[in-house]
Amino acid sequence: MKMPGRFGRNVISNAGGNAIHGVLQIVLLFVLFQLLDDTGCAAFITATYLIGLLEMASDFGGRLWGVREFSVSATPRSVLSQSLRCKLFYTLTSAVLLSLLPRNTLSATGFLLSVLVAATQPGTDPFLWFLRAKERLDTEAIVVLISRVVMAVGMIAAALLGFHLTTLLLIWLTCNVLRILIESRLRIVQPLFESGVAADTRPLSTLGKTIAATFPVGTGLVLVCLFQRATPFLLEAFATPRDIKIYGTAFKLVNTSGLIATGVFVSSFALLAKAIESNDLNAIKAVVRRKLMLVTIVFVPVCLLGILFSVPVSGIFAHRGLDEVAQITVLLMPGLYLSCINMGLKYTLNAYALNWHDVAAVVLGLTVLTLVTVFHGSLSWQVAAALGWGLGESTLLVARLSLLWQQRKHRGVPVGIILGSVAALMLMIVVSR
Repeated sequence: MKMPGRFGRNVISNAGGNAIHGVLQIVLLFVLFQLLDDTGCAAFITATYLIGLLEMASDFGGRLWGVREFSVSATPRSVLSQSLRCKLFYTLTSAVLLSLLPRNTLSATGFLLSVLVAATQPGTDPFLWFLRAKERLDTEAIVVLISRVVMAVGMIAAALLGFHLTTLLLIWLTCNVLRILIESRLRIVQPLFESGVAADTRPLSTLGKTIAATFPVGTGLVLVCLFQRATPFLLEAFATPRDIKIYGTAFKLVNTSGLIATGVFVSSFALLAKAIESNDLNAIKAVVRRKLMLVTIVFVPVCLLGILFSVPVSGIFAHRGLDEVAQITVLLMPGLYLSCINMGLKYTLNAYALNWHDVAAVVLGLTVLTLVTVFHGSLSWQVAAALGWGLGESTLLVARLSLLWQQRKHRGVPVGIILGSVAALMLMIVVSR
């Protein structure tokens, strides 16, 4: 049997690592849901969403810049130095701005630890950017997976022993720091510590120019990340710890499933960019249609199963809170499908270099999401947040489709199938209630 080449190993290891990470997240969340009280669980959930946003803000497009520079530079040490300076600027700036967000369950200590955890996460790690540039995603996946397994086991053990949020975040931070130390000892990353200037080295841009170059991409990435976490943050500001615990758990379960869709779109991005570059209209149509149809084929049945069986399955565990989580999960299912399709449309807009157009679409969707969630009338915060996310994703879908249509870049988008699938999911919710 022929062994897969480096590309095959990279794809398999990356996808496998994401799948195992998703399972670990679900197991950890389920255990903490059972062990922590409402306030403790709500604080942990808020911290995880904050860490996700801070991780993206700390990177702010620097990862894409770093991978590109590491892949072509003859002096990787200078790229590492520039990456760290850029990362420090964005980390401090984002931490100051996000400290202004209202927090009811997360203490100042919890916020500070969340910043430190985010700054040491794999997505913001220049050592891992270097591995990606050298096409060693297999090595990256192994190191990251080991650290995540140790972290999950440590946090579960700490929760069983009765420790609270501060200890859990310290375990997370410790595992991240140990991972970075292990990476620094790998033979493959040793060129990062070697000094010397090659004769054909391209001069690096100044720090200001690097920050300016990463800003448009980073703005889009952070806004999308904020959009995906806006409802938990709104509940943290206005709702009770119980609301945050129930909704945050359901939303985390749903969001974890979306990792599969992200993998599909990332893997097809290069093909789409190449087809656009060569102006091959048939290839563009084929790539766009194939990726959106694949997500539809996978996620529509998943969402239908979630609508039909979330509540019955939760009854098996005989835990009062899990029934509420299951009911909110049902309401989130159309939003899950819309979120996956929207991710595909985002990558399509990015491939066409319509980055600022995409930022405008995200702002519009975020506005609708916020208004529906905050001005919810007689609805509970949990239900309002679920509906707000669904309507926000719907607005984002319409905005992105309109942009593609206006720019005459809509080839291959199966609009009828997408809208029909959304209608079927909503009808199933009505029928099942």
